[in-house]
Amino acid sequence: MAREWTTGSTVALEPPRPVRFEQRRGSSVVVKSYPGTDGAPVHQAMANLWASPLGRDRAGGPGMPEPLGFDGRSGELTTSWVPGTRLGERGRVGGGVSRAVEVGILLADLHGSGVVVGRVRDRQAIARSVARKVADVATDPTTSSVVLDAFLEASLAVDRAWAEDDTARRHVLSHGDLSPHHVVVSASGLVLIDFDRLQLAEPERDLASWAAWMWVTGGARGELDTTALLGDLVCGYAARARRAPADRSALEVHLAANLVRIVHGWPAVRHDTPTLLRVLRRATALADRHPTRRVDLAS
Repeated sequence: MAREWTTGSTVALEPPRPVRFEQRRGSSVVVKSYPGTDGAPVHQAMANLWASPLGRDRAGGPGMPEPLGFDGRSGELTTSWVPGTRLGERGRVGGGVSRAVEVGILLADLHGSGVVVGRVRDRQAIARSVARKVADVATDPTTSSVVLDAFLEASLAVDRAWAEDDTARRHVLSHGDLSPHHVVVSASGLVLIDFDRLQLAEPERDLASWAAWMWVTGGARGELDTTALLGDLVCGYAARARRAPADRSALEVHLAANLVRIVHGWPAVRHDTPTLLRVLRRATALADRHPTRRVDLAS
């Protein structure tokens, strides 16, 4: 099995991308290294975002770092450095509750940017991603049968809901890993960071990412109440975008998929069996509210 490396609020199967800070012409910059030209589409997307309502002309200050360039020879992407602190960290929800309205406004600007990228995460792709995570767990000899069964049940529930759903959906530019860990509290306001996972997806995907992170970071205890977790964020989003961002059935299955992603990727949860089982059973229950087909466990 590939070695796991902690990278922010997710775990990758490769080493984290090297990041360093430099002073250039009296300004602090962040330099992130990518293999080959992998950083080129990230830079192009960020450049387009910088010219959008999220970027340089945003009222109250940019909601993102300024992209400064990509060097195809070195594979290095350079952006401005945003001084400040993370809104939250694993084990600490921080300002994820108190500043949720502002996050909703920030998210509405991202979703309303009109920027298009090549990566699309539709419902079938997400169902396949969940299945791959379960397959990875199955290859780990330390995985108990109880844990594997819980992963399988959650995966099958998402599959029942989405694997054959090819209905056209409204897609927006999605952050792909929205959480308080990827929001910086700067002197001018909140700033969204880490755009490596930009993708076209349903608006509910980012909302579900936020809610899943908040619930698991808060201990994954009690009911997973999306109204409580997302109420203020949705209010801020709706006020900015002049439309409601979430369909409940879509939100709940996205939430189930994000919960599987978290328990697969966070070592602290992966190795805490009671919490892991609690999260996976909640994921199964959420997705099973919206089946579109039946899947036989023996198939």
